[in-house]
Amino acid sequence: MLSYFNIKMINFFDNKSVSKDEILKEMVLNMAENSEAIENKDVFYSEILERESVGTTGIGMGVAIPHARTESVKEIVLSIWVLKNPVDFNSLDGEKVKIIILVGAPKGESKKYLELLSSLSRIFRDKKIRNSILESTTRECLIEAIAEIV
Repeated sequence: MLSYFNIKMINFFDNKSVSKDEILKEMVLNMAENSEAIENKDVFYSEILERESVGTTGIGMGVAIPHARTESVKEIVLSIWVLKNPVDFNSLDGEKVKIIILVGAPKGESKKYLELLSSLSRIFRDKKIRNSILESTTRECLIEAIAEIV
């Protein structure tokens, strides 16, 4: 899983008065700027929103894993952002989200994509891991906390 991480896509985000969709758009833009994996950021963003409309990607406990398999992504890519202010993702437990893991994958990578989503979901259900990430005060600490889990 470590191969999917790029430290330029691990960030804190001060999302004061910013909606879920705007946060996702910023994350997609960040991915496009820091990765060769995104071929068309507008299509990728649209497909992320389309997936969100099908059902929530808020897995609970303050974590969301928005994702899409798309022709506009060349290889599996992911980004992790910790939000300064929790945002509503319509999570099943009703808790607002502070950790977002955005995942993009090409259409042909179904098996790897599903395995990654499953692993991320399992990892981020661990309270100790979530707390370690949420207690990070600098980007360097955040990167270290994430490096310890993968």
